[in-house]
Amino acid sequence: MISGIDHLVILVPNLEQAVTQYTDLGFQVVRGGEHPGGTHNALIGFTDGAYLELIAFQQPEQPNPHRWYRFLAAGCGLIDFALRCDDVDQAAARLRAAGLDYRVSPGARRTPRGVELQWRSAQPPQERAGELPFLIQDVTPRAERVPGGAEARQPNGVIGVRGLVVAVRDLIEAAAAFSVLLDEPTGPTLEEDERERVVRFPAGAQLITLAEPLVQTGPLAERIQQKGDGPFEGRLAARGIEQARLIPMNQADGARLRLLPAGA
Repeated sequence: MISGIDHLVILVPNLEQAVTQYTDLGFQVVRGGEHPGGTHNALIGFTDGAYLELIAFQQPEQPNPHRWYRFLAAGCGLIDFALRCDDVDQAAARLRAAGLDYRVSPGARRTPRGVELQWRSAQPPQERAGELPFLIQDVTPRAERVPGGAEARQPNGVIGVRGLVVAVRDLIEAAAAFSVLLDEPTGPTLEEDERERVVRFPAGAQLITLAEPLVQTGPLAERIQQKGDGPFEGRLAARGIEQARLIPMNQADGARLRLLPAGA
């Protein structure tokens, strides 16, 4: 069963600079550690249990087979997201039977304290990385992987991930895939204006919005032109603000993040 968005993945060119940038934005950034595939990360946890992952290649000048390496040339930013799942084997089998070729593989990270964290993930084909989310199931306790308690209290008032907007070229095709992913057989309701058309899916307590641009200009269309289908805008619930506001992308290493009043 999928229980919602686990985390949003933000690729950054330099992890140290990203930690400074996000700290300056009022986030508490926790060092994550190193992955076997040549990446390292830092995490921004929230009290709702979700988090932002800032991830960088340790040697970005060297070609890397990692599924996210291609996004370096496309400008980094928000590139992927994970859905929390309690049985990735069962979920992957269900998705394959429905025509989505998800495969399960192990994952690991060594923390700065030397603790080895392990999980298993179900991923779409490499060429669809970012276009479709990956599923994650912890092997070691999730509380060891995800910042919690005092580490999840953000000075800027952000308390969680409200949702995510995913840019898509073909809304009908993408909606069919997400209906299978999220096990929503009835399908969503289509909404349209002069610039875009969207469908929305509940994912636990969060909302995933698929958005297809109807014009060839603007940030949504530019995201598709630069990176293809994939995460466009993370929406974060924040206390202490009265109206929604967008964090300037040049202050967030190219990630588009919108703060929404927590009570709205």
